[in-house]
Amino acid sequence: EMKCIPEVAQMAKELGTLVVVDAVCTLTTMPLQMDEWGIDIAIAGGQKGLSSIPGVSLIVFSDAAWKTIESRNVRQPHWCLDALKAQTFWGSQQYHYTAPVPGILALHEALRQICEETLPSRFERHRTSSIALQSGIETMGLKLFVPIKDRLNSVVAIQTPEDTDSAQIRKIMSKRFNVEISGAFGMDIMRIGQMGEQCRSHNLFKVLYALGMSCRQTGVDLDVSLGMAELELNLVIDPENLVD
Repeated sequence: EMKCIPEVAQMAKELGTLVVVDAVCTLTTMPLQMDEWGIDIAIAGGQKGLSSIPGVSLIVFSDAAWKTIESRNVRQPHWCLDALKAQTFWGSQQYHYTAPVPGILALHEALRQICEETLPSRFERHRTSSIALQSGIETMGLKLFVPIKDRLNSVVAIQTPEDTDSAQIRKIMSKRFNVEISGAFGMDIMRIGQMGEQCRSHNLFKVLYALGMSCRQTGVDLDVSLGMAELELNLVIDPENLVD
């Protein structure tokens, strides 16, 4: 839950601890106020929230975190994970590693598109898309795993119906509809990534239909048509996002 970060960060500060946040799913999909919330280190990847390709990692440090790194007296055993060497690579052009040039260029284009869209518009697109998809899933007859107050705009977690399993449903979605969604670590739930280009009207309709029909194929009694109608009702459809 994003709303709890400032509170957790404040408790960490009182204990003299740095705060690290994994922002790979949330960066540019919803507000993330690093300074205001007291975050010391934020980590993300080119994929997911930024909607680029995997292979590039991003990390940003607060002044307090960087001072801690500079003051350490233990040699970093991992060459590629040495932040000081990375800083000299980018700042002083000293060799640290071979840069993933295609990934950096792809990230540059993704960031250009984000700036062109603007963050407020991007946040709203993800919020609207996520709420519409959640409503369609529930109206169809499935249950969401996370309470509404704790949900992210960027990931939708779904309870796997009784007497079936998520692996079977996901296999049908992949083979029959060419739609890939994720399982989870531990509990048997299904997860739909709601990030970047997935939050476009045609993709939302496709994934909801694939999910519903795949569940029905495993014997789950769902009203797919009603769920699709609910999605359309809650979705502000941009004609530019539709496909022939």
